[in-house]
Amino acid sequence: MLYRLVQPTILLLLTATTMAQAGRDPGPSLLERSRQLEPQIVESAKRYGIDPRILRTLCFIESRFRLNAVSPKGASGPMQFMPDTARRYGLQNPHDPRAAIDAAAHYLRDLLVRFDGRLDLALAAYNAGEGTVESFQTGRPLRLASGKIINARGLITGGLPPYIETRNYVSSIMSLLAQSSELIKKTVLITSRRNQKLRSKKNRDLSSDKRNDTQTPRTRPKSNLNSSFIEVH
Repeated sequence: MLYRLVQPTILLLLTATTMAQAGRDPGPSLLERSRQLEPQIVESAKRYGIDPRILRTLCFIESRFRLNAVSPKGASGPMQFMPDTARRYGLQNPHDPRAAIDAAAHYLRDLLVRFDGRLDLALAAYNAGEGTVESFQTGRPLRLASGKIINARGLITGGLPPYIETRNYVSSIMSLLAQSSELIKKTVLITSRRNQKLRSKKNRDLSSDKRNDTQTPRTRPKSNLNSSFIEVH
């Protein structure tokens, strides 16, 4: 019940974050797209033990819930899979919402395990690659297959790469999750107070009924025939 109360509020929160930037966008609205993907998000999150808020927010940040999204770097689909990562997780069509969201939940679960439950590092790895995060954890440079060297100076940052894009990416997701958590806390408090009031009213009603049941029934007064008003039985 609580999830049903909170989930639409979170979606509205996500929608509100882009209202200032949104232009004319033909086709389904952001909220409509998010609702279409919601069943797959909840199902995959449950399968891999991921909080659906994380998966939902990740999809929002990656593609704004667009199935046909393609980035300049070649990432595709609502979860923006790069070809190599898609192959690792058996994702043949990254534009297939069910398959893509399921693969993303699997990948995110693996990243959380790899980085000891650190959500910030798992998100950074989703954006910049797990090898990059490990390089900035250990200070050991990483040479890619293309010949490019990551962290050539051997910096140790705790794992979060010193890339503006990645840091903004992680910060945006963590901020949205924090806001949704506050909404959930407020919803829990409001729901709890409402239930408490209902229980108190019910208890008062029950107490009143018990008192009425224990009282001696009052006899109806006899009619006063001499009165100008005659009681009708």
